[in-house]
Amino acid sequence: MSRRPRYPRPMIDLGTLAGLLEHRHRLDAYCPRCNHWAQLDLTSMIDAGLCEPRPPLRVRCQDCTEVGRLQVRPPVPTRGTGGLMEPPLTPVPLQ
Repeated sequence: MSRRPRYPRPMIDLGTLAGLLEHRHRLDAYCPRCNHWAQLDLTSMIDAGLCEPRPPLRVRCQDCTEVGRLQVRPPVPTRGTGGLMEPPLTPVPLQ
């Protein structure tokens, strides 16, 4: 029986606001009532002493005061580094 290979890097912790900021993730809020999106300012939240709370946090819409929903967004890869962001080398014919 073979052993599982070890991870080359340790797992990252995205469970805190400080962890999200450290790994360049964003935290966005959405209001289902008025369809308003906002990106939360993680730096100012951490400066205010909120670095250890674990999402989900309770947020309210600035426009209608409805309770919002949170969404963690990973960093967007830059184009040209390979992977899924580049178009295929040969066009795929449509049928």
